[in-house]
This record gives sequence, C-alpha cells and structure tokens, in this order.
Amino acid sequence: MRAAALDRDPPTLIPRLLLSCLSIALLLPSCKRDGATYGPASRPRHENVFYLGGGAEPESIDPGKAYDSPGFNVSRNLFEGLMRYDPRTLKPLPGVADRYEESEDGKHFLFHLRPDAKWSNGRPVTAADFEWSWKRVLAPETGAQYAALLWDLEGGKAFADGIGPADAVGLKALDDRTLEVKLERPIPWFVELLSFGPFTPVPREIVEKWGIEWTRPEHIVTNGPFVLSKWVINYEIELGKSLTYWGRDEVRLDKAVFVVSDDNYAMMRLYRTGELDWIGSDTKPPQEYLDYLATRSDYRTSRDLTTYFYWFNLRDDSPASALKDKRVRKALDMSIDKESIVKFVMRGGERPAGTVVPDLFVDEGYVPPPGNPYDPEGARKLLAAAGYGPGGKRMPPIELIYNTHEGHRMVAEALQQMWKKELGIDVEIVNQEWKVYMNNRTEGYFQIARAGWTGDFQDPYSFLSMFVTGAEMNEARWSNAEYDRLIDEALTRLDTKSRYELYAKAEAILVDELPVLPVYFYSQKTLQGSWVKGWYPNAQDIHPLRDIWLESK
Repeated sequence: MRAAALDRDPPTLIPRLLLSCLSIALLLPSCKRDGATYGPASRPRHENVFYLGGGAEPESIDPGKAYDSPGFNVSRNLFEGLMRYDPRTLKPLPGVADRYEESEDGKHFLFHLRPDAKWSNGRPVTAADFEWSWKRVLAPETGAQYAALLWDLEGGKAFADGIGPADAVGLKALDDRTLEVKLERPIPWFVELLSFGPFTPVPREIVEKWGIEWTRPEHIVTNGPFVLSKWVINYEIELGKSLTYWGRDEVRLDKAVFVVSDDNYAMMRLYRTGELDWIGSDTKPPQEYLDYLATRSDYRTSRDLTTYFYWFNLRDDSPASALKDKRVRKALDMSIDKESIVKFVMRGGERPAGTVVPDLFVDEGYVPPPGNPYDPEGARKLLAAAGYGPGGKRMPPIELIYNTHEGHRMVAEALQQMWKKELGIDVEIVNQEWKVYMNNRTEGYFQIARAGWTGDFQDPYSFLSMFVTGAEMNEARWSNAEYDRLIDEALTRLDTKSRYELYAKAEAILVDELPVLPVYFYSQKTLQGSWVKGWYPNAQDIHPLRDIWLESK
C-alpha cells in the first residue's frame, strides 16, 4: 500500500534530499571510479597495527559504567569477563573462567578461574575481583546504566534499590579461583551475558585509589588482551598488546588505534588515503557514497540487531507536555513514511520499523505485534481528538535533538518535513556534540531525542528491558504496570515459544503507548581493507580485536 502510494505521489522532501546528496557527491573526488584515487593500496599502513574508525569520544571506558557504543568498543578489548565472544557467532567461549558448572534448575553456578589469568600489573585475577565488580555495578551510588542486567542475581534488585545489603547478593568468592553465583530465577542467556562489559572485572585497588581518573593511561590496569597505551582526547585511543594476558600467544596485533571522530566524511577520507584499515559501526560511510560503494568488493552490508528510534520525554518535568498524550505520539508515528526514509534517505538495506524488537528475531520464531500504519489522515484525526489542529489549539513547536552525523541529520530533516506537511507542526532540529547530546538524553533535557539500541544478547528482552519501570535506560521515564507484569512473567518461561508470546503482548502495549518512535532497523555498513583478517559480520556488530590480524603482501 505504501509503495503504491509512493509511486503515485512521492513526498516532496525526497527529491530535495536526493538533490542535496548529488550536489555534495559532485564536489567530492572520492566518487571517481579510479581505485587509485578512491581507496587504500593492497597493504596495511603499518605491520601489525590496526587503524580503525572509533566514532565519537567515549563517554567512559570503565566497563561497569560505559553505556555508549564508542566506550564499549574500546573497553571490551581491555577487559575480559568469565566468558569471551566467539568472533564469528558471538556465542560464549571460555574467558577468565576455563570451565563452569550449572545446577539442574539453572539458578546456581560455579565458575572456575584459570590460574594464568592476570592483571596487566601482574597480579592474579581472582574471584573476589568479580564479586566486588558486579556488586559495584549494582550499587546505587555507581549509577551504572546497565545495573538492571544484574537484578536477577539473588538479592540483586533489593541491593540496587538500596533496601537490601550487599552481603545478601548471590555472589561469593569461595576461594581465589572459584566464584559462586546464585540467581533469583533461571535466565536462558545468563552465560551469554558474561562476555558483556558490566560483567567484566575491574581492579578494586586501582579504582579506589584513583577514583574517576582510574581509566587514565597512567593509572589503568586491565585484564584483557590489550592495555591502554595512549589516549589523546578527540584524536585517538591507542591499545597495545598485553604481555600478561593468558591468551597473549593468540593475539596477533601489536597495537590497535581508534581514530576518534564523529565526522563520517573525515573517516571516509582517511580510509580512502590508506590512513584507516576499517570503518563501520560508529563511523559508517556517508549516505551519498552508498550507491557507488555497492559496486566495490571492500564494502560490506549485513542486517543488524539494532533499532533506530526516537525517545519521547514523558517525565514529570518534561518541557513538552503535549507529547504526554499518546494520541499526539501516535499521530507523529502515523505521519512518517518510513518506507520512503529507508528507500531514499538511508539506501543501505535498512528495513522500516513499527516495533522496537528487530526483525531478526522473526527468524527465531518471534511474532511481533503490528506497528502503527502509515496513515496521515488517521494521524490528523488523532491530533484533532487530542485538541490540536483546525478548530482546536495550535500544536506547540517541537524540538528534536540528534548527535552529529550526516545520516541522523537527513532522517531528522525528513521527519521535520513530513510532520510539517501532514500535521502542520513546526519542528526545530538541533544537532549536538556527542557528550552534550548524551548528557541531555540521560538528564531529560529534551523533547524528542534520536537514539538507537543494539541487543546486548540475542533475546528480545535485551530491547524490552529498557522500558521496565525504573530501568536506567528508560529515558522516557515511561511506566506501565501491565507491561512490567508481562515482562516479569516472560522471564519465568524457559520455553522460547511461550516466552516470545508474552514478549509480543508486552510489545503491543509499547506500540499503543509509544514511549519511543521506531523508524527503521539498522544495516551494518563497513569498508575494510583486503588485508584485514579475522573480522566476521555478526548481528551485534561486535568484533574482538583479539582475533583480528593484518595480512601483509
């Protein structure tokens, strides 16, 4: 239905956006089809030194407190949990723990740490390091964005809420090399989580000695395959191979350098001139290059376990009271031609999103609820029912914030034009530098804010957990008791089918209430020199540097 409507009457913003892209492309020498002027030669810039686009300056590389993609991309190579990621499948492989035992009811684990696991200062990694680190993430004073992932530890939620003691949490170092873990209920993906940042250890003595400065290069102590050699703010982050890591003989890179910039044009230029070996994740190629890049062997795309959406600020002190009416939020959703956005604006294999849970889970048997339809006339009726438009009040102007990126700007402009055309709403779009943008989102200084979410593990709960009452990542501060009940009940079901059915009922509430506005499901877009080996596409876009090497020619 939407494709047919598009053929008959394409939105006026699409030609404008295409003309803008064409105009820019004509000014760029990079679009010449001459390999010598376009891309790097056939060998890396430096032998055994991997240069990659790092995106914006990380907010934090403390694995217990990091919450943005640039931070995790660095910290996961500095710190290792009980398990580590398989580079192809992301299934858990033995990390600091070389084996574990699980009870029949799935609620009791014993992890046995390998004897040669050491910190970069030579001290052995102990079970007490894990016990302290996990409790640190749970502690209210830490303010960890991902604390909710540890709520299922026995006594974990009570401790996180400040009503239970740390000693009651189901974590105990039985000796230096044995960690006991007790869960409130069985979690099918629990072992999978143990590769993820909040579950990795940090060195207590270093954290307590240096406080917030403990992650500076001159102070930091790590236990992963790399150490932090250098960090020049807004320039580069250099990691060096750890000489104390238990698997150091399997690490083939001497160094990895994250070039820090959220300017995807700058990243593209560095790749073209051979200064970078790889760009992707947080440094995707600019939109106007995509049609040409599709002809090149060094360009790769694949479906991603990530949803692109916008938060509505529904907090008590929200600066946009009109958005608290779900009819207004639905009107905004139903007036967006998402098919046109993915076809004409993104152009990289993205899929329109009517829900938060990515479509990749459909392959696993998840049946999502239907999203709200593209229906501008219905949207106008909803807005009128809320008291806005002809015969009612004038809808107040809306401010939409996004972080610096050409693709984000183009999507924001598309929404701005569609909402003006279909609903008569004036929208001010505001570009913000990464740290300002992230602070405004977490502190609630926004009306509508761009966001995206990649699953931390391969279950829909990784997305749906964001909206549980009290979750730190619930930036809308939305709350719904029936939603909470359904999610809580789903977590008692070990059978995937019945768990997915409850998830779908919960997500139907999200579609109706719309604390967020889903726009599309991501596609990974990467450029990679032919000499980069050990990099494998996967749904979560996680690529451990431990397993990457450069093949010189």
